[in-house]
Amino acid sequence: MRIVPLPPNAELEKMLQGLVQRDVKVKPGEGAPAAPLAVGLYRTDPPVQEVAALFELRLAGSLAASLTMVPLGAVREDLGAGMLEQSLRDNLAEVMNVLARFVSMSGRRFGLASHWCPPEVPDAAVMKAALASDEIRLVSVDVPGYLGGLIAFNTL
Repeated sequence: MRIVPLPPNAELEKMLQGLVQRDVKVKPGEGAPAAPLAVGLYRTDPPVQEVAALFELRLAGSLAASLTMVPLGAVREDLGAGMLEQSLRDNLAEVMNVLARFVSMSGRRFGLASHWCPPEVPDAAVMKAALASDEIRLVSVDVPGYLGGLIAFNTL
């Protein structure tokens, strides 16, 4: 594993605030993201470095919904089903794509290589590598008017 020096949480906070036009707050997280998870896999060109971002589904849905002002009730409904409906999954893919810029602040250009959101199941090898990572940045994200949650950035 090659170390990926992620920028400070303030950079993520600023990026998310600009994206969803809300006063998003980011601080160090505690514990581990709770399943179900949405996962974004970021990858560089050779020599390859990879980072997996593991989003709690409640936060993934909230970021996706806040992007296009989908009501919180719709997010709660989807969470009750344990998955996001297609338009929210599409919005989440856009959020994950934008977050490639955050990961790229490490000094190398990362792109969103793959992403999964329930009902899709993340690639087993990606999840195994992410859970075995000894370099994890855990952040807690609060999205005003929506649900907060955790994101873990795991170097693979």
